[in-house]
Amino acid sequence: MAVAPEHDKTDQHVRSFPSTIGGYVYLGVLTAAIVGLGLVGFGHWRAGIIVLAAGVGAASLGRAVLRTKDAGMLAVRNRWFDVALLALTAGALWILAVTVPGD
Repeated sequence: MAVAPEHDKTDQHVRSFPSTIGGYVYLGVLTAAIVGLGLVGFGHWRAGIIVLAAGVGAASLGRAVLRTKDAGMLAVRNRWFDVALLALTAGALWILAVTVPGD
């Protein structure tokens, strides 16, 4: 009975995480979302939404300047559709934060 040889562990490719520049941008956006939602949860809703808007705006900028193969999880659809949707969302969040009256 023939037994298949085990693969040599040194030949395996070690993958770094994240593996693209867009992955680092994505982690930054995720961090901004967590911080923003934390601020909202602690009662500082205006500052939290502004942080969320900044994170989504950074995602839009990252998607605009990175090639599709470097964008990682930022690339969902066509580049300019992604950029427009993220920019509109960031703008809507910012407008919400600065125009709603009250503390």
